[in-house]
Amino acid sequence: MSTVTMKELLEAGAHFGHRRSAWNPKMKLYIYQERNQIHILDLSITVKKIEEAYKFVRDLAAQGGAVLLVGTKQQAKKCVQEEAKRCGASYINNRWLGGFLTNFSTVKKRIDRLRELEKQEVEGEWEVLSKKEEMGFRRETEKLRRNLAGVKNITTLPQALFVTDLKIEEIAVREARRLVIPIVAIVDSNGDPGLVDYLIPANDDAIKSIRLITSKIADAILEGKTLWETKQKVLEKEAEEEKIKEVEEEITKEELEVSGSDEIKAEKEKVAVKEKVTVKEKGEEEELAIEHLQQEEKPEIETREEPEQKKKDAEKKPKANEGQDLKKTAKAEKSKKEETTGRMKKAKSEKDT
Repeated sequence: MSTVTMKELLEAGAHFGHRRSAWNPKMKLYIYQERNQIHILDLSITVKKIEEAYKFVRDLAAQGGAVLLVGTKQQAKKCVQEEAKRCGASYINNRWLGGFLTNFSTVKKRIDRLRELEKQEVEGEWEVLSKKEEMGFRRETEKLRRNLAGVKNITTLPQALFVTDLKIEEIAVREARRLVIPIVAIVDSNGDPGLVDYLIPANDDAIKSIRLITSKIADAILEGKTLWETKQKVLEKEAEEEKIKEVEEEITKEELEVSGSDEIKAEKEKVAVKEKVTVKEKGEEEELAIEHLQQEEKPEIETREEPEQKKKDAEKKPKANEGQDLKKTAKAEKSKKEETTGRMKKAKSEKDT
């Protein structure tokens, strides 16, 4: 199903181009015919190009990308603002500030300044100041709002630009091309299609034509945002499920550790009981063995005592024998001495005689 029909484009007057004297020859492929020196655009090509632009913007928004709507001419101001607010996109409809994209860091400071001033206004900080200072702050905020009210919530460079008129938004197109930012634009018969990545050949002066095409771009942004939100919800659910699984795994691990510790304790108690039983059995066995040994050691002691007595008796006997031998030798010596003395006496008596 097509996003837009040829009937809607015809009713909006999107087929009318510029005069032949103001046309760009590069747009020859998109011109159907010439009537009263006015070019008529081929709406069959326009329908296809709108579908291509719609898909690109939808896919970009589905990936979280931001699209900046730009339309500063009088016919486009109101519809750009309304459609941007409807789809929640940023927009510029008063004046393109030179260097908005190429010098974004400086522009961002002015955006921060606008936020700060609005915060002070809401909190009532200006009521304490003098009338002159208050009027100065109010003028500053009004000036910043005119140019930056639509981009107040922007924090980074946009990922794509939607332009309603290439001629009027020439500076914006140049900056986007320098930074290689894709451009989706309504290109009339006097425009240059080579400056645009996704061109929509249509009338860029009619309010109805601009509103119709801008509303289709806003629909694409809304569809992409819904897809992005659903993706985020799915990812959040998956993350929550993963967290729940991790928590469950941790709980099961703790339970297993607790049960394992209980089992280990029970096994330790069983082992301790077994050890106690074995110790008791060993003690009883040792006691029995000691008693048996004591019973066996008694005769051994007695048997050990007998040879010791024999040794003592044997030691005593030689001592007694030695005493008897000494007595015998003493007696023999005495008898010898007596014999010698008797002989001596006999010899003396014989000499005397």
